[in-house]
Formats: sequence, C-alpha cells, structure tokens
Amino acid sequence: MSRQSLFDLSEVPFSSFKSWMSISIPLESSELTFRNHHIKANDLFSLKMKVGDTYSKPSINAQATKLTLKNDKSLVEICYEGPNTIRFKGNGASFELAGEGIHAYLDNDHQAVFSCPTAARRYQIDLSKGKLELSGAYTAVEEDLDNLAAHQGGVEQSDLEGREQQIILISADENGDWEFAIDEFWSSWIQPSRESFSTCLEKAESHFIQFKDSLSQAKPSLSEAHELASYINYSCTVGPTGLIKRPTLFMSKNWMNNVWSWDQCYNAISLASGQPKLAMDQMLTLVDHQDEFGAYPDCFNDVHIQYNFSKPPVHGLAYSEILKRLGSPLDNTTNKTMYRSLSAQVNWWLKYRRKENQELPYYLHGNDSGWDNSTMFSNGVPLQAPDLSSLLIIQMDVLSKCALELDKHDESKTWSERADTLFKALMNELWIEDHFAAKLANCGTIIESQSLIPWLCIILGDRLSKEKQTQLKNGLEKHLTKWGLATEQMDSPQYIKDGYWRGPIWAPSTFLAITGLDKCGFTDLANTIAERYCELCKESGFAENYNAQTGEPLRDKAYTWTSSVFLILADRLNK
Repeated sequence: MSRQSLFDLSEVPFSSFKSWMSISIPLESSELTFRNHHIKANDLFSLKMKVGDTYSKPSINAQATKLTLKNDKSLVEICYEGPNTIRFKGNGASFELAGEGIHAYLDNDHQAVFSCPTAARRYQIDLSKGKLELSGAYTAVEEDLDNLAAHQGGVEQSDLEGREQQIILISADENGDWEFAIDEFWSSWIQPSRESFSTCLEKAESHFIQFKDSLSQAKPSLSEAHELASYINYSCTVGPTGLIKRPTLFMSKNWMNNVWSWDQCYNAISLASGQPKLAMDQMLTLVDHQDEFGAYPDCFNDVHIQYNFSKPPVHGLAYSEILKRLGSPLDNTTNKTMYRSLSAQVNWWLKYRRKENQELPYYLHGNDSGWDNSTMFSNGVPLQAPDLSSLLIIQMDVLSKCALELDKHDESKTWSERADTLFKALMNELWIEDHFAAKLANCGTIIESQSLIPWLCIILGDRLSKEKQTQLKNGLEKHLTKWGLATEQMDSPQYIKDGYWRGPIWAPSTFLAITGLDKCGFTDLANTIAERYCELCKESGFAENYNAQTGEPLRDKAYTWTSSVFLILADRLNK
C-alpha cells in the first residue's frame, strides 16, 4: 500500500540535493510544471498525461525521492538520477512537455532539446523506450518569428499564430511503456551512461535517508514533520554555479530563490550536528562575497548580488551555536577564516553605520534589520535599534573567545573592552524605565513601538541584571499566542494578521527569543514557545510566516529557515 503524500506540489516543489531543477504546481496555476532556479524561479514547460487526444488530470503522490502520477489506466513515476538529471517512466497514457518561448529542436528520432534562453540552460530529452515527436514553431521568441516570416517571403505572422507552444509528445512502445531522461546542461551535452530507473530510485532514497538520519531527531509525534523539514532543507540545496561557490541552501524553490545573509545562519545551525561541512558552507558562502569594507551582501543567487541593504549581525551568535553542536572541533584554518570575517563585519558596522561622536550603530532601512516593514521603522531612519547593538555585543564576545583560542590575547581583551563600551552605551541611551526603545540617529528622538524586536534583546543574557531579564521576559509574554510569538503586539493598532513583520509568527524571532530565555534561566517559557512552534509547523507546514491568531501558513510555503528552526527546536524537545 502506497504512503500518503508527504507534501502538496502546490506548496512544496519536488527537487533534490544540489539540483537547480524542480517540478511543482506554481502559484496561480493548476498545471504540473518543470522549473529551474537560475537567476530566479523560471516556469519552463508543463508536464501532462494524455489519453488519446484528451488530457488526463492524475492523482499525485509526492514523496521525498519519487513522484507518482496516476489515473485509472496509467502510471507515471519520476525520480532524480542526480543533480542534473530527472528520470521519467510510464505506461498507458502519453506524456506531453509543452512550453512557450523555447527554442526546440530534434537531434534524432529519440532525442530532442528544449533550449530556454531566459532561464540560461538547455534540457536534453533522451528517450530510452517509446516514441518521441516534436511539434510547434521553431521558436516562440517574437523577434525571431518576425525574422522567420521575413526571410520566407509571403509568410504572414498570422500564419504562425496558434503554434507558439513547443511540444514534445512521448508515447508508448508496442509493450505500452515509455521512459526518458531530462538532462540539464549549458552549452554542450554529453550522453551519460544510465542505470535503470529502479537503481536510480534506490540510490536517491538511500541518499535522502542518510541525510535525514544525520540531522537531530524528533519525538515520535513530530516524526512526519521532521521528515518534511529534512526534505525541504535537502531539496533546497543547490550546487556550485556562478556566484554560488559551494553547496548552498536557497530559502525556497518556490520563488524565494536566493541566499539572504541572515536567513542562512539558521540553516547553518540546524545542520551543524549531522552535516558539519554543509553547515559551515552556509556561513562561508557569505564570506565568499564579503566586500572589501567588511559588509556581507543582503542577498545573492547564481547571477545577481545585492549590497543595497544589509542584514542584522546574527552571524557571531550563529557561529557560537554551530560550535556548540559540532561533533569535533572546527579545523584551525576555517576558524581563522571565520574570525577574520566576523571581525571585519563588526568593524564595518561600527565604522560605516555609526555617526561621528556617537557610540550606537544604526540601520538605514527595515530591510537592514531583516524586519522589512517593522513598526519600529515607522518614523524613519537612520535608526539606532537595540537589537543591532545587542547582536554586535554578542558577536564581539564571541570574537573575544575565538581570539583566545587562536592565541591572540591582546585582541581578545580589545574585543571584550569594545563589547563593554557598546553595552554601556546601549543601556544608557536605549533602556527606558523597564524596556528598550529605538532612537533616530539624526535628531535623538526616542522611538517607541509595539514590535517584538526590543524584547529580543534578552539574548544579552547575563550581561543584564536579573530585574531587567525579568522585564524583558514579561515583554515577550505580551506577544505570546496559542501558536507562538507575534511580531507585533496583538492589541497594537498597527497589527496586521498577514502583515509580514507586523504580526505574523516567524522562525528567526522564535529562535532568538528562546535562546535569550535560556540564557536568562527562563527554561519553562522557552520550552512552551518551542512546543507551540513545533506544533504550528506540524499543523501548518514550513511557511515563510504564520497568522499569529489562527496558525494559518502565509506566503512561501516551503521556507528553509522555518524548517531549520523546527529541526533545532524538535531536537530540544526530544531531549
């Protein structure tokens, strides 16, 4: 008896480790679609079962390593042979691949190519069983159609209308079977030797199970959610290409096809115990693009990179959390690399994001904080936010410890002193009676908000007095709902249920709150928040964020920092 589908293809794409390809039902579509993720999410061509001249909508069973499409008389199975190849096997119904804007051509009667210029790749369709037919215009690129019409003389553009789609139809052989592979390539295709479909599937299953089992485990009631979380992280990993220099987790293979430089930190922490090299790759992929001033990029993919914004310096905190989870000490070379990089990042914030004769650094946009539209930014920028200084203090404390391990005793002392100085300024300037506030750097105006951000400064732990720890804990509790921590207080006039950072529950804020509560000894509340978050993920999947009142999943439904924080917290609850 087949297993119930692990995920819904309209929410979670079918992909594999290091692959840039996926199959899913994109937003606002009902069709199964072959996609790639170079530059951005590209919907390339539809995949349809066809009985005679009629399209047949199949039932779909999606597992981590196999898709099964089924109707009354036909069965199609799909698996990954490797990062660059997807295998298809079927019987009964024909199978159609149809796209627009594709340069399609036949190599011979069992091989054809879909060249997709806007997606920067070509796809070789290599038939091993059955029959292959290609139909449709030579190209659907408008200017090429104009050229074709002009060269042929007397051929009107209207004569080519209705032939925009390029279609490859795969039909059965005399035994009723067909089988083919799709290979992704750039300029030149070399036909690989192929193993059987069943062997490919066995190897794919073995590889995924090995990955899943290497990660921290969950209690039985969360086992299915753990499998899906593991799959999302596994399938969102892309291989080195262009600006991506090492295996890297994208945030999603829906449409958030980028690395964002604070999102990546949570992915790294979740991988540290079972996949240490992959974990460090998530940190080092940021180091690969740190600029000469010390800034990490806001985001990047294989082609584009963005420095117009930054992201909050959670990197020192993340690095310390990774080191706690590694099964063996980090090698000296990588430790030195991270020390230099984290040092440069702190110095960038304190040199290029601080006013003359002022101690506190500032954000220039909500995006810089990671909380794009938080109400804390409602009065403008530059904004001296308490979370920014808190994270830099933690990072300098981490650097002080790392410097000692590297026998840099003078530097260790300097980092500690710099952290103390910034902490003193933070408390003097932004602690207002029983809470933190923000301040406009240009005029000194104190900014109050009902955002969750100021309460997350509880991550400062034992640098805070017990009284202040308790006051911050009490502030966090004002945001606690049945499902977790709302990012804007529920009674705030600016609360919006689907307001991005103005209400919904998010993974990173959950992690930071729990980390801070643990540091201050409020373990019961930390466990409560962890339990609610894990139940939320179990109930609603691994969305970008969630309605804080109902738990409804919002935005991208397969987001890696959400699955990563689940894996971290599920491990906590399993101990």
